[in-house]
Amino acid sequence: MGISSIYYLHGILLPSGALISELTDTSPAANTEELVGYSAGHHLPLFRGIRSQTPDASFTANAVGQVIAAIVAGGNNYGLSLSGNTDLQYRQGTDRGTRAAVAGNNERLRMNKGFLLWNTIEASHQQDASIACRLVGVYDSASGNNPVVQVGTGALTGTPAAVQFYTLGPVKINGSLLGNEQSWSLASGATAEEQGSGGELWNSYVGIKTVDPVVTITTLGKPWSNYPITGVVISSLELYLRAQSPDGGRVADDTASHIKITATNGLVLPESASGGANDPAISTLRIGLRAASGSADVLTINTASTIA
Repeated sequence: MGISSIYYLHGILLPSGALISELTDTSPAANTEELVGYSAGHHLPLFRGIRSQTPDASFTANAVGQVIAAIVAGGNNYGLSLSGNTDLQYRQGTDRGTRAAVAGNNERLRMNKGFLLWNTIEASHQQDASIACRLVGVYDSASGNNPVVQVGTGALTGTPAAVQFYTLGPVKINGSLLGNEQSWSLASGATAEEQGSGGELWNSYVGIKTVDPVVTITTLGKPWSNYPITGVVISSLELYLRAQSPDGGRVADDTASHIKITATNGLVLPESASGGANDPAISTLRIGLRAASGSADVLTINTASTIA
C-alpha cells in the first residue's frame, strides 16, 4: 500500500501565542490504565475498557530562557497554568520533497486546559543546555471536552526558530567561584497533585503538591572540592547558563543575555568522587535548597542577566 504521509513536530504553541520550536524530543502519551475483566476460573478476558487516563506530553528544549521565562511570568517558578488552546503542531512531510506548506494539510493535538511544569535544567561543558518539562492535560468538566483532541488538518501557527542556545556557565557558592565545573543540573523536585471526582475518566484538578530543588554539580580538581563530609551551609548560590552567539562563540559576560539562578539557603554535601588509573578525579557535589521563610521562594530566576 505504501506510505501516504508522515509528520514532523513543528512546535508547541502556547495560549499566549508563543511557539516553542527548539525541541529535541516531545512525547505525548495517553497514559491509559486499562480495565481487563475475567470471570472466575476462566482464563480468557471477557471485558475490556478504560479505567482512567492521565494524558500528558513530556518534552525537552534547548530554549531554556524562553520556556522558564514563560513559566516564571505566570507568577510561579515551577508551573504555568494554561487556559485556552495549547497545540502540539505537526508538519506534514512531502514525498520526494521536504515539508508541506505551513498553510497546508498539517495536524494538531490540542489541550484546551493544561498545566506546564519543568523538571530539570541541565548543562555540561561545551554542550548545549536543556530544560525538561511535562505538559499535563486537564479535564474541563464544565465543557465536557476531552483533555486532548485531534484538531485535524489545517494551517500551523508560528515561525520555526533556533536562536536561543546556552551552555555551562560558572558556579558561585557563598560568593566564591567554584571553578573546574564540568556540569550542573537543577531538579525542581516538583510533584503534581492530580485529582478527579465522581467517577470521571480524567483528572479535573492539577496543581503543585511540593517542590524539592536540588542541584548536582560535577567538578575536576581536588576530590570533594574541599567540602567536608558533613557539608557546608550556603548563604549564596549562583548558577549561570552562558548564552551562545549565533554565527560566533559565546555572548560577552557583560551582555544581559545569560541565565542566572540564585538561592540563599541550603547545604552543600560531597556525594562521590570517581576516576580510573589514568582518568582525572571527578567530584560530585549535591546542594539541597530550602526557602528562607514561609513567605519566600527557594529560587530566583533571571533570564536576562550578565555574568559577574
